[in-house]
Amino acid sequence: MWALSEYVALFRRYDLNASWFEEHYEDLIRQFNCEFVAVYEQRVLDHDRNLSKLVERVKSSCPAEEVFVDYVTSEKLEFIL
Repeated sequence: MWALSEYVALFRRYDLNASWFEEHYEDLIRQFNCEFVAVYEQRVLDHDRNLSKLVERVKSSCPAEEVFVDYVTSEKLEFIL
């Protein structure tokens, strides 16, 4: 079982990856439009159009709980609530 400090550190690393993704989104669109992108240690670890295949590769290469994964698209998304 993890100590609270380990969870906090894990969340911080995940948050750094999420922030990096947001800060570099325009560059990511140019390179990986319409793909899922995995970010680890503030860099692109891998990418794929198929989320399942990407997750499978990510799990075999690093601690998956530290990886931020999101879809990159140049299209504006609208959410209806």
